[in-house]
Amino acid sequence: KAATRVVNILGDKDVKSCDISVGLEQEYFLIDRKYFDRRLDLRFTGRTLFGAPSPKTQELDDHYFGAIPPRVAAFMKEANQELWKLGIYAKTEHNEVAPGQFELAPIFTNGNVAVDQNHLIMDILRETAKKHGFACLLHEKPFQGINGSGKHDNYSIITDDGQNLFSPGDKPAENIRFLLFICAFIRAVDTYPLLLRMSASCTGNDHRLGANEAPPAIISIYLGSYIENILYDIYTKNRKKPITQEEKTAFNPVTGLSYIPHDNTDRNRTSPLAFTGNKFEFRMLGSSMSASFSNTSLNAIMAESLNQIADELEGIKYIQDIREKALTICRNLIEKHKRILFSGDGYSDEWAKEAKRRGLPNVKSFIESTEVLNDPSVINLFTSLNIYSEKELAANRIILQEQYEKIMGIEVRTMIEMARKDILPAQTAELKFYSDAVNASGKSAPKFIHDHASKVSTLIDQTYQAIQELEEAWQKVTATGNTYEIGQNIYYKINPLMDQLRDAVDHYEQISSREFYKLPSYEDILFNI
Repeated sequence: KAATRVVNILGDKDVKSCDISVGLEQEYFLIDRKYFDRRLDLRFTGRTLFGAPSPKTQELDDHYFGAIPPRVAAFMKEANQELWKLGIYAKTEHNEVAPGQFELAPIFTNGNVAVDQNHLIMDILRETAKKHGFACLLHEKPFQGINGSGKHDNYSIITDDGQNLFSPGDKPAENIRFLLFICAFIRAVDTYPLLLRMSASCTGNDHRLGANEAPPAIISIYLGSYIENILYDIYTKNRKKPITQEEKTAFNPVTGLSYIPHDNTDRNRTSPLAFTGNKFEFRMLGSSMSASFSNTSLNAIMAESLNQIADELEGIKYIQDIREKALTICRNLIEKHKRILFSGDGYSDEWAKEAKRRGLPNVKSFIESTEVLNDPSVINLFTSLNIYSEKELAANRIILQEQYEKIMGIEVRTMIEMARKDILPAQTAELKFYSDAVNASGKSAPKFIHDHASKVSTLIDQTYQAIQELEEAWQKVTATGNTYEIGQNIYYKINPLMDQLRDAVDHYEQISSREFYKLPSYEDILFNI
């Protein structure tokens, strides 16, 4: 409704309604089912709680867009057929960056339909994988040390007669409607960055966001230099004639070759929200998540921004006056919200410092982000648009916080059980083997045997101590407090203890004999499909 108001005010009275177009890119891992079944952590949590790095991972960049393994291609073919039966058309499917990682992207469609289709896609990927002897992992970070998985959300607004309101056209600098909608988006994101951060967050995504593989947890927008320069000219009232697309030149080494248009779409893969030609790509969403709340949030914040713009434009009689007022609105919005625009390296420490200087929030964890649903401005946003009531938002917040505690509880208990039933027995058996060798050889035993027995003995103590500390801490932090306080304690007190236990076990895996360490390793899992 808000988008239709603005379009009608700008002179296009034939537009009766607008809707969102959404394209959801789904990343996932495929591993052999036999390895999945042998690891309790994968079966219970969807990720490996232990696992030393493989000698080879993704450093050669030889998996991304490489040849699809025949067995995986057969899986993809059947998955496509099952999707086609449901009217879901996969546009692209390819190898992703990490070994064993792949992506499927369907054709863009109406927002509600796209979200529902993605639910079906995830289900069909899992079920089809079983038929081909695979396990499909949708967790955001199944394996430490290599890329995790996301779900890129491509968002645009379309009129009922097919016009894309984020399309810049041939002359973006003169396209008032495009500029207004871009500025509305900038205003929306800068006003509600924590809501967007929360809408893309889940327990698994805490392991991915902010790493050098995924967008940072700091919300910013990348527009590309061409669009950003146009907005800067508006902001500074620079009335010089802008360079059009046709006037831009591109390097052409072949005489007589027709003009090669310069690509003005996104070239910054470190940005959480990037303008990509005629849409915005929201890259923070976790791979296992539903995209429903992220798109609901984008719709809500855009509706508020567009309604504010429509209120300012309504009542102006002449189209030229409307255009002048629209430029003034753009100028004011850019001045107020330009801090959200960033075209540099989102992974860098410098950006974290710069973001702090700009006053941009940097929420580190999913549990912390859930409190935004208690923010009066967010409550007012959803209630004023009749999307959620205050009670519904409170219920959502509590459910998300309880879910975090339950998921982390499963991970902690699984970790402790594996350490006790798989790791400690393996360590003890290996220690006995080498201790017996020392006793049998006496002083003539090789130095390696002495040293190795000593290392394993030390790691047994470290593993056992880490188990005890983790178990005691979990009982303590979950005994008292509300759901948010418990979640905060889990994030800041339990996670470091889980890392401590993992470090001891992973160190043991790196020095252990395959005869004793029985869990499938990363090299087994990732390079056998």
